[in-house]
Amino acid sequence: MRVRRLILTAPHRFVWEEVVLPPPGSGEVWVRTRLSAVSVGSELSVVEGRASGVVYPCPLGYQTLGVVGEGVALAPGTRAVTTLGHASGGLHAASTVLPVPDHVPDRAALAAILGEETHKGIRKVEPRLGERVLVAGAGLLGLLTVFNLTRRGVRDVTVLEPDAERRALAQAFGAVALPPGSLPHDTFDVGFECSASPAGFTELLEHLRPGGRTCVLSDGNWGTLGLPPAFHTRELSVTASSDGGDYAAYACWLWDHTDPLLERLFAVTVKPDELPGTLGRLSALPRPVSLVADWTGAV
Repeated sequence: MRVRRLILTAPHRFVWEEVVLPPPGSGEVWVRTRLSAVSVGSELSVVEGRASGVVYPCPLGYQTLGVVGEGVALAPGTRAVTTLGHASGGLHAASTVLPVPDHVPDRAALAAILGEETHKGIRKVEPRLGERVLVAGAGLLGLLTVFNLTRRGVRDVTVLEPDAERRALAQAFGAVALPPGSLPHDTFDVGFECSASPAGFTELLEHLRPGGRTCVLSDGNWGTLGLPPAFHTRELSVTASSDGGDYAAYACWLWDHTDPLLERLFAVTVKPDELPGTLGRLSALPRPVSLVADWTGAV
């Protein structure tokens, strides 16, 4: 089976690589890609050479939705969420793909991966009834954090975001959305850092009450996230969360709480061949929350 995938050989240097994969082995499935989503902040940091620990050449992409073509355990034609990246298809262990029920739209299903990764962070700090929650940044991480919070009963969620369109999306998900610099300090119990901005992280901590707690969900590839004096004087707690803990369990919850709003996170569509140019242009503001490459009919 021949597949095509996008590789970065150095910052801003894209190559389409073609490889031939063997037939599925025991416990494997072949999945042909239908959509591959761009995680804008993370991928742009790799493209620009900002990300630490990246070894070139490296593949690009993360969240994908495809259709099972061959293998065991899953019937051919089953839609599934994977972490294949920007590739036309690939082999996966059957235990790692997430089958998608018929009632869940393709683009809403793409939220299953980063949705669990944000929810793991929420589990770490466990906002309690009546607590005020502040989210810094309304990119893909921030908006999925808002979705997870509001759909699980957290009523008082505020988002700090400079971009007006992203603030509108946060409000649609059920949060109060304001530009940075518009809130009084010392008013929130729990914070979530999703801005990847040192200034955004500093402002988030300054808004926490004494004894407040926060979880860092952004990867820090856009600058060092330093601790301001408020961290010490208010005796704040800071933890971090990266990969998810149980993607299958989260997906089961997501399928039962599918919301058409999730599709708006992945509203911008490009062709696979347009990915290198599109990723190169993402340096300029404003940026979309995310975008997807549509591999339907692509060779």
